[in-house]
Amino acid sequence: MTRISVHRYFFFPLLPVVAWAATGLTAPVTGYVADPSQPELRIILGLPGALHYSHPLLLPRGTTRVRVAPGRDFAWVERHDAAPAVLFLSGGPVDRLAPVEGALAAADWVAFSPGATAVVLYSSSSGRLQVLTGLPDAPQVSLDLDASVLPEQPAEAAVSDDGSILLVASPSAVYLIPPGGAAQIVVSGEQFQALAMMPNGKGAVVADGATGSVYLIRNLASAPLARALVSGLAGIGKLQPAWDGGSVFVAQPDAKTVSIIDVATGGTQSFGVDVPPVSLDALDIRDAFLISSQPGETGWIFLRNGSGAGTVFVPAAASGAEKGFQR
Repeated sequence: MTRISVHRYFFFPLLPVVAWAATGLTAPVTGYVADPSQPELRIILGLPGALHYSHPLLLPRGTTRVRVAPGRDFAWVERHDAAPAVLFLSGGPVDRLAPVEGALAAADWVAFSPGATAVVLYSSSSGRLQVLTGLPDAPQVSLDLDASVLPEQPAEAAVSDDGSILLVASPSAVYLIPPGGAAQIVVSGEQFQALAMMPNGKGAVVADGATGSVYLIRNLASAPLARALVSGLAGIGKLQPAWDGGSVFVAQPDAKTVSIIDVATGGTQSFGVDVPPVSLDALDIRDAFLISSQPGETGWIFLRNGSGAGTVFVPAAASGAEKGFQR
């Protein structure tokens, strides 16, 4: 394992800049960030080295929670006394709202597919797990499952873009959930705490915090097979595959480290970062992740460019900024 101590490394690929120029906005959109404690959504604007948060966007009246679709211009919103909905963001500002009848009104957690065209919703209070497909333009509930039929209460999930492959994880096992079939164990462990589908939808990665192991699960559509990519990686938090599936990013909050694992070889590079990376939320730039975004504090983004990587910061949002709801 190679550990590399890095700090700020600025870059911005050409494609997002071209996309920004086509919108006519005064600054490019790098991504979005939602406040987990209240219904608040901001845009991350600008280029690395000159990033800033927007004022809170005007949200539909009655919004109670916002979950951003990674790397996409839409979010999943829950609303008081109304169906949850897809919130379309037109290159930044709120564009329109598309309610999804039959979807869980309030979810403990959600898990988007790699391309955010499908999402898993889970509610312990209602005892249901749902898969929605066709996001964002034609959302529909494609699976509505009584969670009591699962061997254990799910803590994490991963789904393919077409919704045909569903994995759920408890602390001790990862299960493949076939349509209309019994749950099948694909790998057992001690403390599974992060699960993600690979971009091709045919494989997944899962982290066992007790052993510091990251497993690659292949052949999900036929005969699932799991193998350890690495072990002994201390303090694993979140993980996310790279955009091309060739590597996996692993956050290690206690060590203020983000490690990158090569899927083919298991080779690992570990990069010291400025703050504990408590999240790995994909942004609109390839292999760029929001690793810290506490309300009222400086935000931090981890980026990779070739063999280099590092962090850039987003200054804390100004206090007293306008906020409100659409009628």
